[in-house]
Amino acid sequence: MGVCCVLSPPPPTPGVFQRWFLYPPDKTPHFHPNETTLAWLHRTYPALPPAERPLECTLRPGEVLYFPDRWWHATLNLDTSVFISTFLG
Repeated sequence: MGVCCVLSPPPPTPGVFQRWFLYPPDKTPHFHPNETTLAWLHRTYPALPPAERPLECTLRPGEVLYFPDRWWHATLNLDTSVFISTFLG
């Protein structure tokens, strides 16, 4: 006799999806609107003194990031992904 309605979780996804770079509102970011995050990461980021570097985190599959209003941010997709953003408030 067969088993009915057996659910198994999807296989784990290797790797990571996005790397985030964040600056609080009182810090001036070193981002340029006409430069991609990847170009910024290769050209600007290495020259930043440690005190001027952004806060960083890497989101893995299934994780969510919330950061406060008016924070500067840039993202770098590290894999194929779907990105949804909304403004609250």
